[in-house]
Amino acid sequence: MARIFAALVFVGLSLGGAEAGPDPDFLVGAPKFSVGARVGWSFARADSDFFEFTRELLTVGDSDFDAPTFSFDFAFLLNQRVDTILGFEINRSSVTSEFRDYIGTDNLPITQETRLSQLPLTASLKFYLTPRGREVSQYAWVPHAATPFVGAGGGLVWYKLEQTGEFVDFIDLSVFTATLSSTGWAPTAHVFGGLDLSLNPHLFLTLEARYAWADSELKQDFVDFDPIDLTGLGITGGISWLFK
Repeated sequence: MARIFAALVFVGLSLGGAEAGPDPDFLVGAPKFSVGARVGWSFARADSDFFEFTRELLTVGDSDFDAPTFSFDFAFLLNQRVDTILGFEINRSSVTSEFRDYIGTDNLPITQETRLSQLPLTASLKFYLTPRGREVSQYAWVPHAATPFVGAGGGLVWYKLEQTGEFVDFIDLSVFTATLSSTGWAPTAHVFGGLDLSLNPHLFLTLEARYAWADSELKQDFVDFDPIDLTGLGITGGISWLFK
C-alpha cells in the first residue's frame, strides 16, 4: 500500500509540472474554501500492553484492530499553495475471540467481543508541492490536472474501548459474564501526504496517507494497564469540492 501511494505521488509530481495536455475548464476567480469526504482503511500499531495481553490470551491477531475509516475535512484556501484544515475522522474495529487455553465447564469456548472506536478532531496545515491552479486573467482560474501535497497538524482524539462476553477469573478459574469499558480523550499529532486529481473545476479526487500518534490513559475497568496505543496509519481516497 505504501509503495502504491509513493508511486501516485511521483506520477502527480510529473503531471503537476507538465505543460502538455489541455487544462480543465476554468472558475471565475480562485476558490476560497473546500469540503471533502474520504473513506479508506486504518492500520493500527496496537503496541501497548492491553493489545499484547489480548493477543496472548485471546484468539486475536496482529491486524485484527485494523478498521475502516471515514474522514471529513473543511479547508480554507490561504493561497495557491497553503490550506488550513479542520477535520474529523471516525474508525471502529470489532474483534470476536475466545480464550486460547481455557474452555467452559460445558466444554464450549469462552467467547467475547472487543470493540475500539476512535474520533480524532484535528487542525492541519496542508502544503501543495506545486500550485494547484493558475490565474489566466483577472477573473479566470484554471486547476492543474494533478497536485501533490504534504501536511501536518494535531488535535484531540476521543476513544472508547469495550469488551463484552465471558471471561476467566484467574484466581479460581471460574467463568463470568461482563462488559468492560474505558473512554477518554488524548492529544494527537499527525503528518500526511497525497495527491489531488482534478475531475472538473469544482471537483477533485483526493488520495491521502496519514500517520497519527496518540496514546491515552485507560480508565474504569482497565486501570491496571499502561496507556493504550492509538497510533496508526490511514490510507484514504475521496472527493473534495471547491467553493468561491
